[in-house]
Amino acid sequence: MQQSLFGSLVAVVEKETPSQADLLATPITDAVFTVIDLETTGLNAKKNAITEVTAIQYKNGEEIGKYSTLVKPTEAITDEVIAITGITNEMVQDAPPLISMLTELCSFVGSAPLIVGHNVGFDIKFLQEKLSQAGLGSFSERITLERAFCTKVLAQKALPGLPNYDGVLVATQCGVYNPNPHRAEHDVRMSAGIIFHLIDKLRNQGAPMNTVQDLMDYQGSLQ
Repeated sequence: MQQSLFGSLVAVVEKETPSQADLLATPITDAVFTVIDLETTGLNAKKNAITEVTAIQYKNGEEIGKYSTLVKPTEAITDEVIAITGITNEMVQDAPPLISMLTELCSFVGSAPLIVGHNVGFDIKFLQEKLSQAGLGSFSERITLERAFCTKVLAQKALPGLPNYDGVLVATQCGVYNPNPHRAEHDVRMSAGIIFHLIDKLRNQGAPMNTVQDLMDYQGSLQ
């Protein structure tokens, strides 16, 4: 275990750099999925800031590593955002700066992670923008839509007919309870519960769901 700059425990997992073909050929039961969620001061990746990030790695549905920290934003958190996330300016005043978090996060996820999240495109694009702003653009290829799975997109295909595909509603449909939406760790655990429930559901329905490629084929490209 490794201590992050803000006191979070980081489980360091030895990582290799498989080719894209080898990664997609990995059996789902052997694949490591890195589920990510960000909390931010707003929706504009260029102007707004990250206030919290959690990344938890799972293998065959079991947690094998975790990175989680608050982040000191470059702008004040508004009352509206505080009401949504519960993260206050006082909570983040002594948190690590963005560049420290990004460095730790990229080290944790490794060189070719399979990223998972609910509406994961938002998180990935936000992180890529912040990596660029921090002068860490070379790490952007680690966190890419090319190897990402969106639990919202998967749910839209596997659970047709829901009134909407907000995370909490999808989670409830999957039997997953989120006690504190809009906090990063709770949202990560929600997304993890959703994706593994959907994989099991599709298998039980007879869909080929043996390799990462099978899951990618079912989802389709996010790019």
